[in-house]
Amino acid sequence: MNGHELVRTSSVTEHHGLKDCVPESSKLVQVIRDEIARLGPISCERFIELALYHPRLGYYSRERLRVGRRGDFITNVSVGRLFGEILADQILELWELLDRPPEFTIVEAGAETGELASDLLRRLSQIGPDVGWRYLIVEPNKLKQAQQRQQLTGNSVRWVTSLDELDPTTGMILGNELLDAIPTRVVEFSADRWREVCVTWEDNSFKWSLEPIKDPRLLAKVAKIPVPLPQPYRTEVNLAATDWIGDAAKALRRGFVLMIDYGYSRSDYYSRLRTQGTLALYRNQQRQENIFEGIGETDITAHVDFTAIADASLKTGCQLLGFTDQHHFMVGAGESRMRSFESRDDRGDRDRFLRAYKTLMHPEMMGLAFKYLLMGKDVLRTATPSGFRHAGDPKKELGL
Repeated sequence: MNGHELVRTSSVTEHHGLKDCVPESSKLVQVIRDEIARLGPISCERFIELALYHPRLGYYSRERLRVGRRGDFITNVSVGRLFGEILADQILELWELLDRPPEFTIVEAGAETGELASDLLRRLSQIGPDVGWRYLIVEPNKLKQAQQRQQLTGNSVRWVTSLDELDPTTGMILGNELLDAIPTRVVEFSADRWREVCVTWEDNSFKWSLEPIKDPRLLAKVAKIPVPLPQPYRTEVNLAATDWIGDAAKALRRGFVLMIDYGYSRSDYYSRLRTQGTLALYRNQQRQENIFEGIGETDITAHVDFTAIADASLKTGCQLLGFTDQHHFMVGAGESRMRSFESRDDRGDRDRFLRAYKTLMHPEMMGLAFKYLLMGKDVLRTATPSGFRHAGDPKKELGL
């Protein structure tokens, strides 16, 4: 559910005719109303883009405590340094699978506060001191860049505003809770046909509006959703997320793409039992029900169709190397660290490790919710990274 400013926001414009005394949420409502007045009903994707990423009024463009127990949601990074440390151990393995290049670039997209980058760099300097680690953060929002720079003071990190600015990279592209925050299209199957769920303004409020699907790409995607389905059946199709993963794969000369997020394989994503899709709203640690309330003050997220993401990567020439849930990833990637802590005499240190480790891998907490997708490009060695040691066949799991 973690939000990241990585959608293309060139079409998001400022609205200047509003008085400063008007609450920010009301200003944003007016911006969206004005666009609907000009263009007619807008896609859910566009509504979410404005709600989250408007350059001045959007949820991710304003100073707000979002992550952590006092924020709107909790992430893996909220558990402490252990998540980043175990992930760093896995990155070292990936460096070895790439035949130990003298320089290895980690490109993190959507670094939020920069805490994960800090944890990764600290651990990598300990376990791979002779490797030429390079760290780049893709972050178009200047306010977020400033926050990240403060968090990462003393670390050698470079920032770019988009993937387009990257030179062909040897290393890995990392997206931790990134894809779920990319605005998505929403569709509904009713009266034996698919229509797009859009947003309109009627009777002094926002309302859903079912519109014919005109986008040929969206038509092609919904054609792949298995029917028959119960009616009405509402779900998401995230074209922007598949575009992003394609751009990421193209930016990689040689190495890996690792995506960590809430999500499912396609067969689970479009389950007959999930008739309302996965769109979810969070504010102050509480799930919200109405997307039209608290606009600009609420996180909006949707689970990831990992089959679609993997398929888009494969079309760019990538290899599918692994797919698993966080429970199994932590069992494999964290096994050696668990053994080292179990042998320590400091019981307090050991107990702190075990509490964090169990939180990350517990099936009823984060263990089954998060999935890990590993793609490779020009990776010749075929050894399985430890985090995917206990995973099934990724093609079978994803239905590819």
